[in-house]
Amino acid sequence: MPLSVSERVGKLREEIAEISEANRQYILGGKKLIGASDQERRIQRLQEIMDELKSLTDWKKT
Repeated sequence: MPLSVSERVGKLREEIAEISEANRQYILGGKKLIGASDQERRIQRLQEIMDELKSLTDWKKT
């Protein structure tokens, strides 16, 4: 059964919190090159999350 909009938003919020913590650790760790590719993946995932959230609200505009 598909998740409701509020459940999807809740899961995305949890994922954003995890990414935020990983970014904080990355910054506190001196932005080492080893973590740079992970940082790029996190940025990409945040963009995907923003796109998904936008798609969840687009139905209201029609």
